[in-house]
Amino acid sequence: MGKLDGKVAVITGSGRGIGRAIAMLLAQEGASVVVNDIDPVPAGETVKDIEAKGGKATGCVADITKADEAQKLIDTAAEKFGKLDILVNNAGITRDAMIHRITDAQWDLVLDISLRGAFNCIRAASKYMMKEEHNGTIINTSSAVGLMGNIGQINYASAKAGLIGMTKTVAKEWARFGINCNAIAWGIVDTRLTREKEAGEEVAGEKLGIPKKVRDGFVEQMGGKILDPEDAAKVVLFLASDDARFITGDVLNVSGGWYI
Repeated sequence: MGKLDGKVAVITGSGRGIGRAIAMLLAQEGASVVVNDIDPVPAGETVKDIEAKGGKATGCVADITKADEAQKLIDTAAEKFGKLDILVNNAGITRDAMIHRITDAQWDLVLDISLRGAFNCIRAASKYMMKEEHNGTIINTSSAVGLMGNIGQINYASAKAGLIGMTKTVAKEWARFGINCNAIAWGIVDTRLTREKEAGEEVAGEKLGIPKKVRDGFVEQMGGKILDPEDAAKVVLFLASDDARFITGDVLNVSGGWYI
């Protein structure tokens, strides 16, 4: 038996990176998973990989910054699997710049995906989760940067700090439905957003990643190690399972000592 047998989960941004690892692990533990991405190729690959291992999954290409598409994503869980138990707001992106140089486009993109996207999905989930004794769970992926700030990341830090306030508000409003809402404040997790920028992947005209010198400094503060997506997914599994049924409104610091 898996820890999530019979549960239905939606994971935003789960075609790659942490989201993919979360989708794979939750499916392995018995959940039926809705894989979401704006790119159909990685979303489809994740679904195929889950099914190849005997799990249940379906894909939904949706831009969660748009309310109607977020609703389509959440509705997919109910249409395909009959309900919604677990929502993981994982989607995010970085567009780093110093305060005096940041553009409106860089600010808007990061806030829209990380903060507005999570809000859109939570609001869309309300018609399924705001039921007596629903006993579901919402997990918002924040960052240690949202707790402590970071040079060159005013947009990202603001979005991730906003997620913490959102988490606590949802926890208070929806406690009467038996819904837990928590956030995870990651340190550096090894994804395309945190690899060396000099060799990084280009998305929407900008390279992803962190300059090598800066990244090396962060890793040193984390004791010389960074999290793999598979290790990060285990923390989500814990919060999604009955093991964490008495935890709500909390921010779990998983930064390896980067933020203490």
